[in-house]
Amino acid sequence: MADVTAIDYRRTDLRKNVLENPYWITSSEVVGVDAEDKAAMLFSFPNAGRITLVHEVLIQVTEAFTVDAGAALCTVGLGSLATDIITTGGVVTDIDQDSYILTASITVGTIGYYAPLTASASTWLTSQKGGTQTALASQFIKGATTTVPCICAYISNAGGAITAGKIRAHFLVSEIPGK
Repeated sequence: MADVTAIDYRRTDLRKNVLENPYWITSSEVVGVDAEDKAAMLFSFPNAGRITLVHEVLIQVTEAFTVDAGAALCTVGLGSLATDIITTGGVVTDIDQDSYILTASITVGTIGYYAPLTASASTWLTSQKGGTQTALASQFIKGATTTVPCICAYISNAGGAITAGKIRAHFLVSEIPGK
């Protein structure tokens, strides 16, 4: 596990649901120029013991990415925060940078919606769609008040700098009753 500088794109206004049925959560718009080589925090799960089931994963490219050289890369995975009060400039400890969606599934240069592709199967896709459940990993997120699970986007460009581009994450989730 590695530590990465955090940049905060979480939206807490969409996290209040009292029903057990699935609902969509959406991150703030992630600005590629600002989030490059950082862990863009999309969602965190600070309620101890609450199990959140991830049903669907979508990444929306709202502004096409451009780079001064090379190609922009984007993966979405799991990290953890020491506490939920960590914000921009804090530290995210990587758990699995591509547990939800891999670079090959997102065409960052084209505006649109992207889901994990079977050709570039992520841990979540294998678990959710492949019928192979993994214990409380990417499909089942167990909330905690310390070592808080956090879904992050990891945007980079090895060949140069990102000069434009924005994404937003949409996750269909439900909470297991009991906590």
